[in-house]
Amino acid sequence: MESGPSTVHLLPGNGLDDEARGLVLRFLDGGVGSDPYPVLNRIRQAGPVWLRDDLVVLSSRAHCEAALRATGNAPVSTGACPVSAGRLRRAADRAFSADAVADLAPLVRRLVDDRLDSVAARGRLEAVSDLAHPLPMAVLSHLLGLPSSDAQWLHRRAMALSPALDLRPAGAGTDGSADLAECRQAETELEAYFAEAVEHRRRAGGDDLLSRLIRVDDDGERLTDAEAASLGRFLLGAGYETTAALVSGSVLALLRAPHEIDTVRKDPGHARHVVEETLRLDPPVQVVQRRASADLDLCGTPVPGGTVMVLLLAAAHRDPALSPSPDVFAPDDASPHLAFGAGGHHCLGAPLARLIARTVLVRFAQRVLGPRFALGSPSYRPATALRGLRALWVDADGFAGRDLPWSATAA
Repeated sequence: MESGPSTVHLLPGNGLDDEARGLVLRFLDGGVGSDPYPVLNRIRQAGPVWLRDDLVVLSSRAHCEAALRATGNAPVSTGACPVSAGRLRRAADRAFSADAVADLAPLVRRLVDDRLDSVAARGRLEAVSDLAHPLPMAVLSHLLGLPSSDAQWLHRRAMALSPALDLRPAGAGTDGSADLAECRQAETELEAYFAEAVEHRRRAGGDDLLSRLIRVDDDGERLTDAEAASLGRFLLGAGYETTAALVSGSVLALLRAPHEIDTVRKDPGHARHVVEETLRLDPPVQVVQRRASADLDLCGTPVPGGTVMVLLLAAAHRDPALSPSPDVFAPDDASPHLAFGAGGHHCLGAPLARLIARTVLVRFAQRVLGPRFALGSPSYRPATALRGLRALWVDADGFAGRDLPWSATAA
């Protein structure tokens, strides 16, 4: 989680300043429909946009990367990662190391095949509810040692957290108070849930991530129960819906470029390029906020200490400075992105999110025969900072069996 809903009151201005601010407010208010990118491109062309003396919107690749990498800048959030530095960060990094995530690959493959088996008789699938939501929840629950029977309860609480990411403009018609109240209630319930889970691990032990975290001894220190519970809640809240959005967005990218399905079927290793290009062109996390810890010079833009920087990552990823055709989906020539952050606040769960998305794409290409859009258009959830599909129905000519072997290079 990066931020709680807050209201933006504008500085006085005119001319080009007012036009740029209007575009920013239109985007933040969700007034751009299912395709925010034309507006985001126009905002980026305007350069840094100051909404208040202490709030600036940055949208170029150079500005956003510099802000993310600036030493000491912190996420603007009461729900920010509790392991941003020190021993807690080191403990969490070990839990999501390349080797630790690779060990999860057989589980993820089995879960993907299980989900496809469950819809094969129906002849169609809904990529969000059939794949994108169940898979990350099942993997995170396994990782944290949470009962599978709690999945729906955890899903509802995790989904309630996402509106708190949005930055609300003044006069938007809603101040987000209802969403904020629901978010706080979900946070309270999840805190109690993970506190009980950690207490149980203290008594009974185990080999799941929570159990390992409370046994960590790094330089003579151990995680307290409160720290372990906070980390568990954060990993679920920050990792679940973003991974779900990446999974469904990657499937959508394949459907929009059918030749890529054939490429992934023939070369499963190509799925990683599709995932990275989806993260660049249509990232789940569109906006993050950082607070400048000191006076900064960001690519010639002076930013006083204490300023809140709203980083439009989705605009930065389409910066023409990176590519002559930044709006074109091109997995074979994908440009680097900032979808998982940069510097000291990089996303802990990035390797796991990539593994889940790649595995889904490989098996989707191999097992879903003749996939195509079902009647109706893909629909998005009404959020600005986190772009996620509400539903994506896919028709198919049939489903190949799960006995189809996995390639050695798959995912």
